Amino acid sequence: MRMIKTILAAAMFFVCGMATQAQECSNCKEAQDLGYKPYPYGFVQLQGGVGTTFTDVNFTDLLSPTASVGFGYWFNSGVGARLHFNAWESKGGFNKWNNGSTALETYKYNYATGNFDLMLNLTNFISKKCNHKFNLILIGGVGLNYAWNNDDLQGLLANPAVAPLNSTSNAWGEGTTREHLLNHNLRAGLLFDVNVAKHWNVGVEVDANSLDDRFNSKYSDRDDWMVTAQLSLTYKFGFKKPCAQKPAPAPAPVVAPTPVPEPVVAPKPEPTPAPVVETPKPVETAKPAVVEEPIKETIFYAIRESDVDNDAKINKVVEWCKKYPNKTINVSGYADKGTGNATLNKGYSEKRANKVVETLKSKGVPASQIKSAAYGDSVQPFAENDKNRCVIIEGK
Repeated sequence: MRMIKTILAAAMFFVCGMATQAQECSNCKEAQDLGYKPYPYGFVQLQGGVGTTFTDVNFTDLLSPTASVGFGYWFNSGVGARLHFNAWESKGGFNKWNNGSTALETYKYNYATGNFDLMLNLTNFISKKCNHKFNLILIGGVGLNYAWNNDDLQGLLANPAVAPLNSTSNAWGEGTTREHLLNHNLRAGLLFDVNVAKHWNVGVEVDANSLDDRFNSKYSDRDDWMVTAQLSLTYKFGFKKPCAQKPAPAPAPVVAPTPVPEPVVAPKPEPTPAPVVETPKPVETAKPAVVEEPIKETIFYAIRESDVDNDAKINKVVEWCKKYPNKTINVSGYADKGTGNATLNKGYSEKRANKVVETLKSKGVPASQIKSAAYGDSVQPFAENDKNRCVIIEGK
């Protein structure tokens, strides 16, 4: 009864954890970087290993093969549930007389267990992240165990040459009147799980199962315990796409105010002066006006790159700045909308513009002559998507 209360308390703790789980991965950065939400998802689990029972016989002498299959679902990054089926073979044993000394006698029987397990990801509850390579998972559950085929024990007890040290009888029933046993199964365990790929996990699970006193075919006035240690392979499915981020609105164009024309006042007529005869002055040759040439250079980048590797275009801009020291150049960074998201693309455009500015400064262009801006993917200066990973340098 105490064990049942413990399992129920653990179940309530899991359910409360489901309601109050702090890590909601639908909008977390991990989902954007992975390209899918790491939770929720469904899974199928295959396991295999060894199990043993704990009685008055050394447990290492009772090791037997065991295998499991599980079907489950992670509701969020902290809480999941599964239907778990474990079966194969178990052993029991007793000490017997053997020519004046004691010897171990073992017998085999089969079992199958069906459990409903609640699962708590301790790693995700402790960490601020939603997705980890290594996860420690606490398991608690309740179910039914069916045991059968203990003919080995029946044969040993029917053999006059076998004399158990203590009084031993088949707890499933006298003689052959009872050949199987249905009893409860309460479980607590730990799963160390390793996330190796989007759809695959591997791990090791150790479970302690509390069963009816008669499970090992002997009476001991307390529940029998079976411990299993199994390697697990998990296939995950049903991932959802991350929420699409809304692109930042494009900056509103700046419209210069329309100048209001001043009223034209008609000049008052002045008296006509007397003609003055002037001596013609020598005609001076006019100096040619300096024609200011604007400049516009575009530097293109590969995906996620921001390094400046086009010295020819940079040098043209440097020479223009030296020629027109009173003019200002505008450095504008962009990113293509076809890859990444608005937040990442804003950062890439800032890095590209800043590195161009630092390169110009290192070549002698004063900071007062440079203006810079970063538009991310909110502005696309080119119709071709890949050309929008660029920096445009303009001077007028």
